[in-house]
Amino acid sequence: MSAVIVRNADVSDAPELCRLIRELAEYEKMSDVCSATPEGIREMMSEPNGLGGIIAEKDGKAVGMAVYSIYRLATFSGKRVFYIEDIFVEEAERGSGIGKMLFDKINETAKALDCIKIEWKCLGWNSSAQAFYAKQGGVSDDGWLTYTIDLRKG
Repeated sequence: MSAVIVRNADVSDAPELCRLIRELAEYEKMSDVCSATPEGIREMMSEPNGLGGIIAEKDGKAVGMAVYSIYRLATFSGKRVFYIEDIFVEEAERGSGIGKMLFDKINETAKALDCIKIEWKCLGWNSSAQAFYAKQGGVSDDGWLTYTIDLRKG
């Protein structure tokens, strides 16, 4: 197996992050709502406390990624919360350990940023992702419901 490098992303990685986000949207059957662009990702990564990213590369090609943000404050604890917006590994590389490598880097990054916890969402039908998250120590928080307001709808 070729060596895999997992590293923090920077703004120059925006095109590859965008490509992987579009692949994720296709996998999640949400291509119709994916409007991510390299320019938009670059802009969000350039903002103070903006989007963060982690890239997994194999043979010089990005084959996996995680994008995240940091909540400013978990009010009860007074600490930051690390929120994984997306984590994705290309289909051909799944089961090779790259997802675990990404999660290890996420844990390392969250601890370095003095976060109290890591949170993310998972689609209910994605049982393989749920099994993977459980192996990483993730626990479903059945006590909370997620609400959203889509600001694109008038």
